[in-house]
Amino acid sequence: MKFLLIDFDGTLIEDNGGSAYDPAALTLLPGVAEGLRRLRDAGLRFFIVSNQSKIARGITSEENVRAAFDHIIHALQEQGITIVSERWCPHCPEDNCNCRKPKIGMWKTLRMGFPELTAHETVMVGDQDKDVLFGQEIGCQTARLLSPRPRIAASTFVVRSFEELADILLAPVERVLSVTDAAIYAKKARSDQMKVVTTNGAFDLFHAGHRFLLTEARKQGDILIVGVNSDASVRRQKGKGRPMQNAATRTRAVARFADAVFIFEEDDPRSWLPQIHPHVHINADTYGEQCVERQVLDDLGTKLVLVPVQKNLGSTTEFLSSISSAG
Repeated sequence: MKFLLIDFDGTLIEDNGGSAYDPAALTLLPGVAEGLRRLRDAGLRFFIVSNQSKIARGITSEENVRAAFDHIIHALQEQGITIVSERWCPHCPEDNCNCRKPKIGMWKTLRMGFPELTAHETVMVGDQDKDVLFGQEIGCQTARLLSPRPRIAASTFVVRSFEELADILLAPVERVLSVTDAAIYAKKARSDQMKVVTTNGAFDLFHAGHRFLLTEARKQGDILIVGVNSDASVRRQKGKGRPMQNAATRTRAVARFADAVFIFEEDDPRSWLPQIHPHVHINADTYGEQCVERQVLDDLGTKLVLVPVQKNLGSTTEFLSSISSAG
């Protein structure tokens, strides 16, 4: 990945609801500079693409928008982050222009000035459906920043911040395997006299509690292989609106802490445990000694280890409550 297209309102700065800007009062959202610095260090280049219908509606002037952009671009420069170029559409939907997202006029004009831009090397980042649809129309990957806004268009990734975006884009994707390849990997590890450990879960909105579980799991052996529930599986278990993050995002989050990760369609690990045949299987202690996979583990001779849940490390439920309150 080489290029990031970035929305402005609700992505780099707080969305002000369509009002005129007070440029001097604008600040970057938390995590923006930290995440972009990591992506800069990985060689990515950054461009801003923004709808600014407040100009056509007479709410503000082009000069006000220019001043707002200049202020934020300068704030990023102070953090060592360069915005290569920026484009905005000044029209409202009724103008039926070709530059307002999700139409791709801004992408076309960017490519005229920067022909090195290619869709397959680009990620579009924003907080709304129009940003996702814009990226889809270009043919690039998309990353949606979570917010209380409705989500209809399906993005490639779903993240809470630019810091998490950096985690996902810089994750070791070579560790994301099919269950068949994970089984082959486990078989080789066993033949090399290595101790194989497994665990599984949804890992939706990856948090410190998930990290603790995986860290404790890794202590139990040499190789950690993690099964991640598919989107359909999570939906069956946790209900409408879940998962908040799709499987592509969740597996990449887990890959940073595991040797191999795969997605499975079933609701529990009983179908794939015989294929992986681990020496040790890890569960959170809330599932207890008589978990649903216990008989399979006993048949395989696999040791079950329960890891205490660390309530002080937070949970997915707590985060969902926080964004619901914000909305």
